[in-house]
Amino acid sequence: MSGRPSPNHRGLRSQEVLPLFDAVFAVGFTLLASSVPEQLVMGIHGIGSLLLAIASFLLNGVAVLLYWFKLRRLLVIARRLNPFQMVLGFASMLTIVVLPKLSALALIYGGGSGNLNAWTPSQEVNVVFLGALFLFDGLCLLFALSLRGHGPRASHTHQELTTAIKAQAIGFAALVSLGAMELLFSWFNNQYVLLVPLVLLLEELLVARSFSRSSPLARR
Repeated sequence: MSGRPSPNHRGLRSQEVLPLFDAVFAVGFTLLASSVPEQLVMGIHGIGSLLLAIASFLLNGVAVLLYWFKLRRLLVIARRLNPFQMVLGFASMLTIVVLPKLSALALIYGGGSGNLNAWTPSQEVNVVFLGALFLFDGLCLLFALSLRGHGPRASHTHQELTTAIKAQAIGFAALVSLGAMELLFSWFNNQYVLLVPLVLLLEELLVARSFSRSSPLARR
């Protein structure tokens, strides 16, 4: 009998990782409040800036919650993580902690114009923030793809994984489109802050719609 560990005993069980995963996302969600200014400028301009900051905080909060939900769903499906999947999960958690600060920078400096030929501070900040969102969504998609040959699973989780991969591929393509618009058009800058939560909501709606059609009640 060889002394090598079997594949079933390599890595970590998802239940061991979930507490750390939830804690990191809780910290990331708390840090989103840093995008709300501590000092209020007097006058209409100050009120407008405050309302914009609050709207940005709420939208980014929705995005973080949706990212947490879909990546946590993949962790539960995995049951046990191999080293490659642990690296993807660790990189995702690092990215989500950086997002609040990048969100605050995009709020302060992202309102100007810029494109691929004019790298203004607004263009740079928006590209970095959108790139971080692009990176996190790409890590989620890679994690989902890595689960296709991850071992036996129940039929409902196999269907859930297949549906999640399709929805995330559509969302990833949408983020790529937003990134291309950010680089090419001077009129498109921090508008993506409004669009990213909509992209994530669309992913979850596609998943929910697929399951509603395939449920036993829907087939009756």
